[in-house]
Amino acid sequence: MMPRNFRLLEELERGEKGIGDGTVSYGMDDADDIYMQSWTGTILGPHNTAYEGKIFQLKLFCGKEYPESPPTVRFQTRINMACVNPETGVVEPSLFPMLTNWRREYTMEDILVKLKKEMMTSHNRKLAQPPEGTEEARADPKGPAKCCAMAPSAASSNTKEGESGEEGYTALEKHVAFFDRNGDGVIYPWETYQGFRAIGVGRLPSAIAGLFINMGLSQKTRPGKGFSLLFPIEVKNSHFCIHGSVTEVYDKNGRFVESKFEEIFKKHARSHRNALTYKELLQLLKSNRDPGDFGGWIAAYGEWKLLYELCKDEDGLLTREAVKGAFDGSIFRKLEKERLSSSHKKKEKRRR
Repeated sequence: MMPRNFRLLEELERGEKGIGDGTVSYGMDDADDIYMQSWTGTILGPHNTAYEGKIFQLKLFCGKEYPESPPTVRFQTRINMACVNPETGVVEPSLFPMLTNWRREYTMEDILVKLKKEMMTSHNRKLAQPPEGTEEARADPKGPAKCCAMAPSAASSNTKEGESGEEGYTALEKHVAFFDRNGDGVIYPWETYQGFRAIGVGRLPSAIAGLFINMGLSQKTRPGKGFSLLFPIEVKNSHFCIHGSVTEVYDKNGRFVESKFEEIFKKHARSHRNALTYKELLQLLKSNRDPGDFGGWIAAYGEWKLLYELCKDEDGLLTREAVKGAFDGSIFRKLEKERLSSSHKKKEKRRR
């Protein structure tokens, strides 16, 4: 009989390689957890259901009796589903036969796949769902509440000048929090890697980004704390990472400044009122350079170049909507949804 940790390591390896058609995924919350107890799973809502187009995040807690006993499963994203407690998000074992009739050979992957199938059943598929942006922290039956990683980037991008975003997040914090894949307020290099992969960046560039971004920003976001070889970035202190040679759309606290955002298009959008060409983008970068700030020049160019490559339209234009979505992180969530949906459609075609 395979020991508990060997079994979980096997599940972790499978989760990292990718599951089936890509519409469900899971991974460990804390690489330092020797008991491998806390996991985060995601399910892309199936087509032709009320869940379509939504990404649902779950917490799975594997106690020391796992896999002899089932994990605790809890939705962090709010959802209307027959087997889910609407207040706590907990998947009720009495209403979800897989947990009631648990077998040792069942896995976390099996649970996620089965929950997705449950979404497609006649008694669930048409249930009205909570509106976008209603994700929030829930009480964890096995530990303290944690914010859903998708919550900050799901908040509205219509943040007025000088104001914080929904749920107390500034625009910059919402931008950064997309990469906090387990929603614990701290971003490790592997989460940065996962975030870049989620929006369609290749494996090597994502790995380089995960290494250098965390190495460069970790200590800045941890004032007064000792050096850590894990290079964590604290989301709440992301405003300490604002570099020079920027547009000043973020104020010193990371809040969105509407007037500075409008300046981008008033000054540089010459060909199209609400979009930038690549040439105009380069002019924008040049006009915001601080003398001698070579590090800031490189950082700004890398950020805007990546945004342009990921979000340009068929005419090679970077639209106002895409730029604003980059400042509050909502464009990342959109790209992730589109990538997951596209991957699912391709695999469905292959099956046919």
